[in-house]
Amino acid sequence: MRIPKTIQVSLLAVVAVLGACSTMNKSETKSELRQRALSGDIDARFQLGEKYADAAFSNKPEAIYWLCLAARDGHVPAQMRLASLFEADAVSGSDTTAKGRLSNKDSAYFWYTAAASQGDDQAYSSRTALAAGMDSAEIENAKRKATRWQQAGCVKPS
Repeated sequence: MRIPKTIQVSLLAVVAVLGACSTMNKSETKSELRQRALSGDIDARFQLGEKYADAAFSNKPEAIYWLCLAARDGHVPAQMRLASLFEADAVSGSDTTAKGRLSNKDSAYFWYTAAASQGDDQAYSSRTALAAGMDSAEIENAKRKATRWQQAGCVKPS
């Protein structure tokens, strides 16, 4: 039985949140977490991104920024979370491309590729499922861009 893509994305998000919660220092304030993230702590960047992605805080530009910083440094859970956020946008129909920017679908493919390149089997499966809904030109474009994931630019929200 094939699981619908929207359910797969939702399950992946829940798994990412549960993983983040298990490593988070419960007594740490958001400002303390931000301070650690600003000092370069990759796990703090991931945790802060998760906090902003959480429905209680719901600041998607901040979530994407902090997750991107961790993902760019090779944090696989951050790469997977970013991919799932971008894929959810692509599935919901908000897959727009600004000049010089990746579309949400390309961005999801990009970050799934990053995680898959580090041996994450779920990333490989998710990327394959995503590619099934892309045409060959989109896939080639996303593959070309995905080879440069370590140079990904993380846009700081204003």
